[in-house]
Amino acid sequence: MLKRFLNKKSKLERSRFLGFDFLFRNLLNILPLCLFFSYHPVITLGRGEAMNFELSLPLIWLVVFDTVAVVLMIKRRILWKGLKGKWWLWVLFPVWLSVSVLWSLNFVRGLLTVGILWLIYIAGYGMWQLKRLLDVEFRRRWWKWFFGATFLVCAWCVVQCMLDVAGVPRECTLLCPGCTYHMFGFPHPNGFAIEPQFMGNLLLAPAIIAAWIYLKKHNSKNLKLERSRGVVLTTGQADSAPNCSSGSSSVPVVKTTTGSRFLGSKLLLLCFFIISMTLFLTFSRGAIYAFIVAMVFMSVICRPKRLTRDTLEGVRPSLWSRVKRFRALGTVWLIIICAFVCALNLQGVMAQVSPTNDTYTDGVAKVVNQLSLGVIDIRGDEVVEKPVENSEDNRGGGTDENGTGEPEEIGALEESDAREEAVFDGYVAESTDTRLRLTGAAVAVWKRDFKTAIFGVGLGGAGWALYAEGLSPAPKEIVQNEYASLLLETGIVGIVLLILTLVLVIKVMIRSSASGALLALLVAYGVTLLFFSGLPNALQIYLMPVVLMVIMRKKINVGLD
Repeated sequence: MLKRFLNKKSKLERSRFLGFDFLFRNLLNILPLCLFFSYHPVITLGRGEAMNFELSLPLIWLVVFDTVAVVLMIKRRILWKGLKGKWWLWVLFPVWLSVSVLWSLNFVRGLLTVGILWLIYIAGYGMWQLKRLLDVEFRRRWWKWFFGATFLVCAWCVVQCMLDVAGVPRECTLLCPGCTYHMFGFPHPNGFAIEPQFMGNLLLAPAIIAAWIYLKKHNSKNLKLERSRGVVLTTGQADSAPNCSSGSSSVPVVKTTTGSRFLGSKLLLLCFFIISMTLFLTFSRGAIYAFIVAMVFMSVICRPKRLTRDTLEGVRPSLWSRVKRFRALGTVWLIIICAFVCALNLQGVMAQVSPTNDTYTDGVAKVVNQLSLGVIDIRGDEVVEKPVENSEDNRGGGTDENGTGEPEEIGALEESDAREEAVFDGYVAESTDTRLRLTGAAVAVWKRDFKTAIFGVGLGGAGWALYAEGLSPAPKEIVQNEYASLLLETGIVGIVLLILTLVLVIKVMIRSSASGALLALLVAYGVTLLFFSGLPNALQIYLMPVVLMVIMRKKINVGLD
């Protein structure tokens, strides 16, 4: 009787154990999709003088995942197993941020921010400790979720643009106030994010990974293209492959597999093209600049090796191998150019058919002028500067440029005109000037005294610090530069610990079989943080590198079968 009872108890425990395994895997599966819903839907909990209290889907996912991961680690008795060697170096940065909350000018914001930061750390630690649960079949399924969610969101971004041009209200399209055709004559989608720059940031990982898989597919010495329809990435030695691991002892070797439907070369290029085009459609300079910098970085570290005198015996095959690799790099950059041209034409067409008086040429010229920071203007001297300060008044159509509403004749003419005028006619210098001004203001406040320079004003206190000095209009104002914001809030100590953490992360990435993609993604995220601040605002920056390191640690089958 006792033995039967113990057997039943063990089966019950095993079923509960497998239930948490099931939750852990499926939570990881839906992570790419959850990250895209970074703002819509959102639960508004209230508003304060210095911040808004909102709960998003990724934050809910983070809390649930951490709970499941901690329970699993406790059941498997591995909760403290990863704390070996110099593990304490990893937690110095969040510990210092936690301590800085004590003297923060905005204690509530600092407390909530450091709480989210610790949740991110726990999630990363749980993924790494439980990575053995992720078998090859799971990782194949995860790639389907990863690229499938990306395709769905890219399609929604295009639909957003079409609906906006057709006059559908912004409440239905989920476009942000500054994303509609009223601004530039054509819409720029934000997907389910709060702004286009966050949507573009979400597309960085899929675009970079797609390009890297294609490059690795054509960089392996064991590559056989005949009758192949897919790629299988494994960890192995590749003597003639380019050093995409930046010093790693092993690099991903690409092999082909037949008999199933896989993500082949043509589908990879189509995937890369669609994601890149959508990224350009977001019209986010930060995301676009970061994407270009990351692709240049990847091209450099994945470039073919030079021939030396030691390789003269195999000069003919080595030369052909180098040609194939250069051709692969050229193909990637050709796709990027084609995606940009296609997005540029779409924006021109949307400007032509939108209810504004802009033409196709106006739309194209505005894109080029804005992305080049006003340097390139294909319209010559035809551009007429418009005031940015009264953009909301200009959209209303019932007031003049000074917002007085006196010239009624002008208002009558505007109402009689079937096509309205876009708010901006090219490069918006105020956007760049505001970022630079806030960055300079943050540095100026940081340098005001020795204590602030060393310890900062406390996590979350940047808005209040700038407002108290009269350098920002409201305490809610953020610095829009994560590095300057951290410098002001955590001082030199925080920046030094941040650099230490980045060094540790880079060392782990270099040892990974997918170091080329991971380092390029790290570079891209590093560039985007120059354009906005707020640790909880973009969870993908902190979660995606860890997930990809876990998913791409061994054999990876990118399949759509």
